[in-house]
Amino acid sequence: MTGTPLRVAFAGLAHSHPYTDAANVQSLGAEVVGVHDEDAGAAEAFAARFGGTAAASAAALASLRPDLVIATPRPHEVVPTLRALGDGSAPVFVNKVIAATTAQLAEIDRTVAESSAPVGTSSVLRFAPALTALAAEVGADDVLGVRIHAQHDNAAFQLPDRSWQDDPRRGGGTLVTVGVHAWEMLDVLLPGAALATGSGWTRARRGSPTTSEDAAGVDGRLRVPGAAREIPVQVLVTGTPGPDAYAVDVVTATGIRSVSLDVDDANQALGFHGLIRALLDAAPQRATAAPWAEARVVVANTVRAADIARGDV
Repeated sequence: MTGTPLRVAFAGLAHSHPYTDAANVQSLGAEVVGVHDEDAGAAEAFAARFGGTAAASAAALASLRPDLVIATPRPHEVVPTLRALGDGSAPVFVNKVIAATTAQLAEIDRTVAESSAPVGTSSVLRFAPALTALAAEVGADDVLGVRIHAQHDNAAFQLPDRSWQDDPRRGGGTLVTVGVHAWEMLDVLLPGAALATGSGWTRARRGSPTTSEDAAGVDGRLRVPGAAREIPVQVLVTGTPGPDAYAVDVVTATGIRSVSLDVDDANQALGFHGLIRALLDAAPQRATAAPWAEARVVVANTVRAADIARGDV
């Protein structure tokens, strides 16, 4: 970056992503100007580590006039956070999960419509280089079906300060918290594809402490913009012990193409660095990567798939 460094603020420290984001902000030449979290001690520690002011409220954070706000609140805190920030001073990007339920999704819709600030959201996997390369490779082919697996050990969701992530009504449980990665990968490959119908299942291993699920699956049909027919999709979401795994198989008219993301190089290979680069590139135009008009289908698919698998529809 050249010229005056972009000023980035952080609203909410609900999980680990803001810490990686802030390091990438600084590595790309931008400046952390402030942070707010309901846990004042966490905000002060973040500010001491990355710089800027520990603001007493989201409104106080907005008064710092940042060029970009990266928000990571719990889902039930997203709407008040957006309302406090949505005066048009800066684009707001919300780290996953932005909505865990259909009711929360409807509330986000209303809030974004009322906001004068651009709002975006996505999983970092949208910016995974191997995934975007696969999308370019299959773009011209006739896609016959897609199979996706997203795995992230849900043990961390059992910790006292993160148990909300394991609660289907508060944070979405494994099906939403991990599942959003699967539906984000799908959208990179088939932009705008919407889950039309499907069936599913959930499982929890014996003795598991989870209040949601350790494994779940959905077999569905996708409506894809411009496609003459619906496309079948299989999604497996797991939170079992072990390393992360994010994999896609795309069946095309000319063969099967697959990718398995390198989880040992998370910052680059999983898209953390690419996300921040995209946000900083968009901010001077008062825009955001993954704007809500495009990102909404991923959130809707994630919530609908969770409802299908749990038998809530």
